[in-house]
Amino acid sequence: MATAMIRSLLLCLFMIAAAQTARADDDQVCFAGSAKNLQASIAACTAILRRPLLTPEWKLRALSARGHYHERNHRLELALSDYNTAVTTDPSDRGARIGRAEIFVSMGKFREAQRDIDTLQKMFPNDPELLNNSCWIHAALWELDAALADCNRSLALAPREANTLDSLGFVHLRLRNYSRALADYNAALAIKPGSDSSLYVRGVVKRKLGDLAGGNADIKAAGKINPEVAESFAPYGLTQGN
Repeated sequence: MATAMIRSLLLCLFMIAAAQTARADDDQVCFAGSAKNLQASIAACTAILRRPLLTPEWKLRALSARGHYHERNHRLELALSDYNTAVTTDPSDRGARIGRAEIFVSMGKFREAQRDIDTLQKMFPNDPELLNNSCWIHAALWELDAALADCNRSLALAPREANTLDSLGFVHLRLRNYSRALADYNAALAIKPGSDSSLYVRGVVKRKLGDLAGGNADIKAAGKINPEVAESFAPYGLTQGN
């Protein structure tokens, strides 16, 4: 009788330990997942979200992480669903709103993206990252004066931010100020030389300035870093041929 009870107790302890190990594994894969195994990362986040008595903080983290992996997996509707739930869980969460804004941008829903950024700017005024996000969205909407003002304000706060210099280059490109655009992209790439997006658009700018060889070289280099870079700029009407 005692032996059976001991065996039962040991089995229970083993099952508890195994469950704890599985939970720890899910946490690791979800929150530090690899882009090389998106399905495993998504599955781990889903396992976390199925846990009973999940705290709002962990729910928010798992939703935002899974939304990011869905985005990387080109499942934008699923990503948007996760970010929508995350924003509902905590409307003030910066990461969830920025993540949702990025999905809206990828879907071409720029007004919706701007609303999320505007909401965050009320909570975090004079934030260079948010100003850069607003600059890019205004530029996408062809609201170029507003875009230029946001980029300049962002750079006044963070002068050596490559992402903002990239956005400013896009604004100058749309303003047809190609020389200024080239200078912006050169500055961005001096700080962040491996940026596929900066390389690609610099290539487009060089071609507009008549430097076909230099432009083609940049576009080719960008494609080696990210084979999908050209596709990502197609919604903006930005291709190597124009």
